[in-house]
Amino acid sequence: MCGAQEELDKEQLLLLKNAFDAFDHEKKGVIAIEMIGTILEMLGQDIDEATLKEIIAEVDQSGSGQLEFKDFCNLAGRFLTEEEEDNDALVAELREAFRMYDREGE
Repeated sequence: MCGAQEELDKEQLLLLKNAFDAFDHEKKGVIAIEMIGTILEMLGQDIDEATLKEIIAEVDQSGSGQLEFKDFCNLAGRFLTEEEEDNDALVAELREAFRMYDREGE
């Protein structure tokens, strides 16, 4: 399902799948690369433009401009597993952020 699966628990994977689906408005199994900044912001990451461009180049190696779920998982999983002691708070914050985005986005 997800390359970072061994590092993420079932609740985190379900949360990421729900979040991915919220961004996948056309239900094509991909989201636009431009959403990475928004996603990282929702994960509580304050990333400058140069770092964001590096991340985009890393996750969009094919240059398709789209992000599949497995790549989304690997990207988000890095930030979810980074600080294990704050994991519960981060998951709750992420769940609320995506819930709010989904309401506004549709």
